[in-house]
Amino acid sequence: MLRASRSIINRHSSLRAATRSFSKEDPPKFDAEMVAVYMKLAEQHTHPKGPWPLMTKAVTAVAGDRHIKMLDIASGMGEPAKTIGLALPKAEIIASDVSEDMIAKAEVSLKDVPNVTPLLANAEDLSSIADNSMDVVTCCYGYMFPEDKGKALEETYRVLKPGGVLIATTWDKLDMLSIVGDIMEACLGHRPPPPPLNPMSLSEEGLFESMVVKAGFQNVVTEMSTYPFDFGKEKGFQLKCGTLLIKDKIDELGAQEVAEKAFFDNIHKYATIEAGGSMMLPANTFQMLIATK
Repeated sequence: MLRASRSIINRHSSLRAATRSFSKEDPPKFDAEMVAVYMKLAEQHTHPKGPWPLMTKAVTAVAGDRHIKMLDIASGMGEPAKTIGLALPKAEIIASDVSEDMIAKAEVSLKDVPNVTPLLANAEDLSSIADNSMDVVTCCYGYMFPEDKGKALEETYRVLKPGGVLIATTWDKLDMLSIVGDIMEACLGHRPPPPPLNPMSLSEEGLFESMVVKAGFQNVVTEMSTYPFDFGKEKGFQLKCGTLLIKDKIDELGAQEVAEKAFFDNIHKYATIEAGGSMMLPANTFQMLIATK
C-alpha cells in the first residue's frame, strides 16, 4: 500500500489519550453485535446534511486542483479521511487517532484507499507530525474530548502551513445523550452528572470559536447543520442504539429490564416513527467551523 510521505511524519512516538467514551478508566467494551450497532450509527454521518459530506465539500473547495497534504484528527476507523481521500485521490492524507484499536480497524478499512495513511497520534501531542506541513487539518467530533483542548488546538496550528485551513465539527444538540440521561436516571435513581469525556463540552455558544482564535487562527466562520439518526424498525436494535454508550454500566448494575422500560417510556420525547416503521431521532445538530492559520 502506498503510504503518505515520511517527510511529513517525524520519528517521535505519539502518545495515547482518552478514548471517545464516557470514562477514561472504563471505556465501553463492544462485542461484535455492539460493533455492528456502532457502525450503523456511524453511517448516519453520511447523510447529505451530516458532517462527512459537508467536510468533504469544504476540503474539496480548499484543495481545488492542488496536491494537498491533510491530517484528520480523531479519525476513529478512518473517517472522514476515507471519504475525503476517495473524493480527492491526489490528496495525501493521514488518518490519526489516539486508540490503537481504532487504528487497527482503520488499517483494514483503508486498505484499498492508498492515499490515506493511519497513524497513532494524540491530538495534544502531534510531535510525530512536522511543523508547517499540512494544508488542511480536519477533526470530526474530536476536539470535545482532550483534557487540554487549548493544547490540542495549538498543536493543530503548529502542523498547519501558513494559510492552512482547519475544518472541525462539534456537537450543538444530541438527543441521543438525552435518552441516555433518562435511562441512567431510572437505573440510578438520580440524574447523573455530565460524563468526564463530554460530547457536549463545546456546545456553549461561541466557546469553540474563542478557543480557536486564542490558538492563533483567524478568518473563523461557522455553519450549523441538523441530520437524523435512524434507529431502525426492530425494537431490539432500537434499544441497542439507545443504550450503546452505557451498555457496560447497565450490565454492571444488572439493570437491563429497568433500562429497557426507561428507553421505551422516554424515547417518544425525542424520536418519531416514520411511515415505514423506522424510529428516527431528527434533532442532531452540529457546528462546522472553518478557520485559517
